[in-house]
Amino acid sequence: MRFKSVVAACGLLLAGIPAASAQGDYLEWAGANGLMGPLAEPDADLDTDGITNLMAYAFDLAPANDPDAWEKLPSLAFLGDPPEPVMTFVLPREIPRDVSYVVELVREDGKRVEIARKNGRGPWKGTGEIFRRKLDDGCTEITVETPLDMPIPEGDRPLRLRVEFLP
Repeated sequence: MRFKSVVAACGLLLAGIPAASAQGDYLEWAGANGLMGPLAEPDADLDTDGITNLMAYAFDLAPANDPDAWEKLPSLAFLGDPPEPVMTFVLPREIPRDVSYVVELVREDGKRVEIARKNGRGPWKGTGEIFRRKLDDGCTEITVETPLDMPIPEGDRPLRLRVEFLP
């Protein structure tokens, strides 16, 4: 299954489920997609493909069996000589106000260093090199490279994308 290789490469991580008052837009999305009760929980995965409701919401995917998921979710590549990690993903036309997209570098000691963050519809911030490319469908392809002054750890998963609710 392709998603397992994406998870292995990117180390997707779901973080913190907020109080209901902080989930306004998410709850609207869940209702519009017919999700109720436990199936509406941000960490629920209706079709057991590894894409939680929160990830589907953050990337404007259907909560089950979305054929476009693999083109929008993060992928990791190693480019250059020596090879350096590069993460690429596609943000929806309408970026949710109530989520943050956080790219982290995973050091050899296992500690994570945040290199890029986008809170809701605000600008990208961080020390990583962030490139944006507008796509024909109105979505935006994001590419994040590690900062030049940071050592790149050995291993096949040096970058992670974490999606979390904004406080």
